[in-house]
Amino acid sequence: MSKSGFSMDFKDFDKKSARIIEHAYPEASAKGLRLASQELKLDADNEPPKTPLKEGRLKGSGRVIPPEIKKGKISSGVAYGGVKFDVVYAARLHEMEKKAPWTEPGSGPKFLESKMVRHMKKYMAIVAAVIRRAK
Repeated sequence: MSKSGFSMDFKDFDKKSARIIEHAYPEASAKGLRLASQELKLDADNEPPKTPLKEGRLKGSGRVIPPEIKKGKISSGVAYGGVKFDVVYAARLHEMEKKAPWTEPGSGPKFLESKMVRHMKKYMAIVAAVIRRAK
């Protein structure tokens, strides 16, 4: 499977989150990141600008990257594209201008990035809630 695609590392969202993830319960942090990544994928696929559909291969290739704990850092994310689908195409669509001929109403560029910016607090709240329950 290709390691390329779109991914998200939650440390970019909030400088405080890195400290929480490193010093809190690592397993709970990883579970929270997985749940937040699942929510991001749902948002990207269903909220404008949505993941482009056309033939369904791009949207169907989306997956949550399992959390990985390495050297006190925990990462997870969402990726589109892979071995069975052209990652270069996925990246090109993500960066395409709004004037592009989108085949499905509501589809558009920055289908992941726009959700990370818009819903940052929601995703961080998911992680925090899982950590709180683990205490």
